[in-house]
Amino acid sequence: MSRSLYKQSSLDSPGLSYHARGPEDVDSPPEKPVQLNRSLTVSGPRGSITGSRTLLRARDSNSPLKRFTRAKQSISNAFGLVRNRLVEAQSFMMLSRQTSECPPLTVLLDRTRGIEDILSRDHMKVAFFGRTSNGKSTAINALLRDKVLPAGIGHTTNCFCSVIGAEGEEGYVLSPDSQERQNVKNVKQLAHSLHKEHLDPSSMLQVYWPMTKCHLLKDDVELMDSPGIDMDPDMDQWINNHCLDADVFVLVSNAESTLMRAEKQFFHRVSERLSKPNIFILNNRWDCSAQEPEMMEEVKEQHLKCDIAFLCHQLKVADERTAKNRVFFVSAKEVLQVRTQGQQIPEGKGMPDGWKARLMEFERFEQLFKECVSSSAIRTKFEHHHKQGSEVVEDLESLLVQEETQIQQSNDTVSAQLSGSWQRKAALQDQGSQLREYGQQVISTTATAVEQKVAVAMRDIEGQLLPIVDGFRGVNFDPSHCATYKEGLCEWVDGQLVKELGKVGGASLGAMHDQAQQKLIDTYQSLLQLPGDKLSRFQQLVRPPQLSYVLKCSDLTEDFKEDLNFHFSLGLGRVAKILNFGSWFDSLSPQLSTLWTIVPVEYVVPGLLLLGGALLPRFLSWRLLVPSLAVYGGIYAYERLTWTERSKEQAIKSQFVRHMRSKVSTQIRATSNVYTRQLSGNLGLLLEGLNGSLETCQQEENGHIAQLTQEQTRLTQLGDKGRKLKNAVHLLRSDFEMFKEDYLDDADSA
Repeated sequence: MSRSLYKQSSLDSPGLSYHARGPEDVDSPPEKPVQLNRSLTVSGPRGSITGSRTLLRARDSNSPLKRFTRAKQSISNAFGLVRNRLVEAQSFMMLSRQTSECPPLTVLLDRTRGIEDILSRDHMKVAFFGRTSNGKSTAINALLRDKVLPAGIGHTTNCFCSVIGAEGEEGYVLSPDSQERQNVKNVKQLAHSLHKEHLDPSSMLQVYWPMTKCHLLKDDVELMDSPGIDMDPDMDQWINNHCLDADVFVLVSNAESTLMRAEKQFFHRVSERLSKPNIFILNNRWDCSAQEPEMMEEVKEQHLKCDIAFLCHQLKVADERTAKNRVFFVSAKEVLQVRTQGQQIPEGKGMPDGWKARLMEFERFEQLFKECVSSSAIRTKFEHHHKQGSEVVEDLESLLVQEETQIQQSNDTVSAQLSGSWQRKAALQDQGSQLREYGQQVISTTATAVEQKVAVAMRDIEGQLLPIVDGFRGVNFDPSHCATYKEGLCEWVDGQLVKELGKVGGASLGAMHDQAQQKLIDTYQSLLQLPGDKLSRFQQLVRPPQLSYVLKCSDLTEDFKEDLNFHFSLGLGRVAKILNFGSWFDSLSPQLSTLWTIVPVEYVVPGLLLLGGALLPRFLSWRLLVPSLAVYGGIYAYERLTWTERSKEQAIKSQFVRHMRSKVSTQIRATSNVYTRQLSGNLGLLLEGLNGSLETCQQEENGHIAQLTQEQTRLTQLGDKGRKLKNAVHLLRSDFEMFKEDYLDDADSA
């Protein structure tokens, strides 16, 4: 059994060779050693081990711990890339969504930064446990090659102590209740059970020791010392607080006794909480075997069987082959003494027999635990981080795929809108000119129809003059006061004409105006597709004009001269007109007028009758002439007798109507033109407003096209950027897969 252990030492330690010796050599004296500063020969009852001093100290470049360092650097770099991609993705998605935050990526970024923070603090943790005064602190000091932790007789370490590498040449200590750096020498007081201020046994004292003084710390190894487990501790609290992240446990037992119940009970608790923890057993104080060399192998075999049974059958954390390489027989005190005395190893003065073999056994323990802790730490520290990193990459890639799909959908939507806007712009340009021509045509057609309507309406009003004048009863007629009568008549006619005008034209003309207005609005609305209230506001602003016919009869009748003289209906003028001698008689009118001024008509007519009576008998018979003259005279007498004040009033009214009709015809044309211009002006304003809306729509469409083009460019650029970012994120998968192949799979196989 021991032969195999020593053989394993030669295999695991570079530069070591094993020289087997038979049982007859057990009591033979050791061979003469050579100079220890050049080579080292260890002799014992089982044989001798010879090796180079420089090769016993594994160089950093060949240390198994470097694998953990490389793995840590590799996965840290991978998470650094993930963080960079997350920052880029966050900026990209905020730009894409045009928001100031992106909660899903913020969660992933916080998660990644948290993992990076944990990685920066991740160490290969080696936890030392054992009963009081078994040499836990001394074993750690031996690994540190200096007396850092308090060690001595009896119960020494009062709390947990974590030794971590520190930059620089000076170490320091951080107490549990303060972050103030204290001198590293204070640890021997703070952690000592005899110190006046006792720390809680479950508290942690952090010791930062210069990495330049210990290659273990330089390679991210954390060494944790603990109080004695036989001090009735709260084991569950210890395990929860300090053991769950440990990669290797070192049970430091006393070689002068077998494993005690407290030690076994504690590691049973550890095994229940952790899946197959890596446990090394250091049978410390093996230097006591030098006092009874004849019993050394038997005792060693007894301890070895007991320890292997504990690991294999009780804890079930290792098979028998592995367990054999997890049990060591050392003297930490001797190793510390040798390592603190500088380059020259003493030639045995004051050292028990076999100390060199125990030194080599400790170095074999160092080598094996380095390999174990590196493999275990890579798996325990980084396997979960690898899984989390892969999940973050997968989630990020999924978010980018969703965002890429959303961007593509938005780009398609914008492209469709842009195509529609170009078509609408073309329609506005092509149909806009047609609409303008159509609007002018509608106004022209409506103006012509209204002009005709107004003309008809005004002629109807002209036809109402006679009934209106006949209906005047306001003033008693007095021929001597004709001016007063005419004033009253003018006022009456003005009022009645205004009433008739309102009856004839208002509603129908307004309907024509509104119809034309609505036709224009509907036509523009069909093209512009604007909200109904946006164009109808023009309809509210542009109202139909009112047909105003201001007849100032006093102005129109300024040149009106009434004729109240009696005029016989069968007088010479009338007869001349009947006999178609009107033109001849009219030529005589000036002479007759002169005659009438000299001789009154009352005398002229009877004289003419007498003259006619004297002359006509020569041409007509008396039987025909007398009745004719009687009738003619009777008619004259009747008309002359009925030429009263009433007849004179009727005559002045008839003369007034004839005079007004001659004046009103001109006014009708002027009124019709004015109303038509007003209506055309109103519709023109409406058309101008509609054309303004058309131009506004064209400008808005141009602006919309520019905006959509800009948005399309933005989405296209975002799509390209998103695809590049997605490809970069996809490459992160291969980084994590390579990490798994290089470190996790190899660790499992190891």
